[in-house]
Amino acid sequence: MTVPGGTAIKTIATLTMSPAVDMFARTDQFYYDSKTRCQIKERLPGGGGINVARNLKRFGLAVTAVFPAGGHHGELLRQLLQDGSLDYLHIPIKQETTQNIVLSETASGQNLHLVFPGAELSETEWQTCKHAIMSLSPQPSMLVISGSLPVGVPPQFTEELVASCQAAGIKVILDTSGPALLRALGPGVLAAKLNREDFEALGYRGEKDPASRIKVLQSVCEQRQLEHLVLTLGPDGALLASRSGELLHARPPVVDVVSHAGAGDAFVSVMTWKLFEQRPVREAFVYGVAAAAAAISTPGNQLEDLQWLEEVYNGVTVMELG
Repeated sequence: MTVPGGTAIKTIATLTMSPAVDMFARTDQFYYDSKTRCQIKERLPGGGGINVARNLKRFGLAVTAVFPAGGHHGELLRQLLQDGSLDYLHIPIKQETTQNIVLSETASGQNLHLVFPGAELSETEWQTCKHAIMSLSPQPSMLVISGSLPVGVPPQFTEELVASCQAAGIKVILDTSGPALLRALGPGVLAAKLNREDFEALGYRGEKDPASRIKVLQSVCEQRQLEHLVLTLGPDGALLASRSGELLHARPPVVDVVSHAGAGDAFVSVMTWKLFEQRPVREAFVYGVAAAAAAISTPGNQLEDLQWLEEVYNGVTVMELG
């Protein structure tokens, strides 16, 4: 992609190996021993990288979402993305794309977020996904790999893709889980986001205070030669360790929780946005913490109110841990 005069426009790609259609529904009251009658509110495109791509487009960035999709829900997913004018590349698969459910109870304000496994992929299908990323034209300057790997995809998939991106000069933002995440943490990763389970899977058995945890994050950055590592802590915010020396704990202000759907993706979206625009990592990280808090206080799986994001950002407290 170029502008008049031949200047290349930098682009971002996202990869979602377990995409979904997210169905949002509501009921007056949950019944655990009889029928709970519900009303469908809306269906939205879902899955980590797709949520990130939709946010990035809203922020004004050139982005392409890459994902495998099949069956009725796969067709619906594509139609929803077309309705939103998002550029995408889908890899046809034999299995049916997943539908997840977010069910809200009017009486209590509580939500159930039911997440199902992604559609199983054959070796040919997941290899095609990898080839699709490396064959994008123009080549993206940044790739966001977000969401879990479905059945059939080996954990080395992510590690191999990160290595290919590093060789091609593509910066990688990593937000997955389990062995696929742990194996891929290395010099090809610009930033990675861990949850507490993934952090413990790295072997951490120490104290849970931020000062103890941040030392381990810093050590992982240095040993694995990745630039930035984030550990999310739920309501307590997140920690950031960077090879550049940033060691931070950011806590969001208290907000009313409406829906947790898309909160982690909002974090990744805004941090990616700021890093893509070459803002300081401290700013990108604090905005990411604000984005997650802003997202859980609004319905749906997207970060749509950027004015609210700024208000939450102004309420984040940041502590230096170095």
